Amino acid sequence: MRLLAAKEFNKVFYACYDNKAVKHRMKVRAELVHLDGNKKPYFSITGEVERRSGNNRWVLESCGAIHEQIAEQMPELQPLLLVHLADDNGVPMHPFENAAYWAGQTKYQRLDVVRLATHLRVDEAMALEMIDYISNGWLHTPAIAWKDACEHYDLPAKWQREADAARKMLNQLAQLEEAK
Repeated sequence: MRLLAAKEFNKVFYACYDNKAVKHRMKVRAELVHLDGNKKPYFSITGEVERRSGNNRWVLESCGAIHEQIAEQMPELQPLLLVHLADDNGVPMHPFENAAYWAGQTKYQRLDVVRLATHLRVDEAMALEMIDYISNGWLHTPAIAWKDACEHYDLPAKWQREADAARKMLNQLAQLEEAK
């Protein structure tokens, strides 16, 4: 494993349970990493939330790809959240095959516009427009059709911009950390 860029973020916050404010701490790790055997490096952002229990100990409450919680507590990390599991060019994991899957073009999954839009990092209207584009005469495999649709709608350039923004953010934060 080769770590290309990484940064850890920490935040303490309070959440209400039974009308009582309970102290929490969140630890978030964002990184661009290249695992041995992978063709390309990829972005990852994960976190863990602990709460202070009644006996004053920290208890793990949630962990992993807790992106909704991270976005709520640290909205400034949105550029990093966008590219989670995307490669260093911002391309989502298995972009065309997963698009076909969420578009309901396999026997395993019905159309899920929200998941399709999230996967491609577009809004739902664009996801539906892309489905219409593909349905107008595509005779090839769904993955090839989605590759063409993504190129037609210039998504690779958009994904690259998002990856560049995430990489820049990670590098700037790492440099600030080193300067301390």
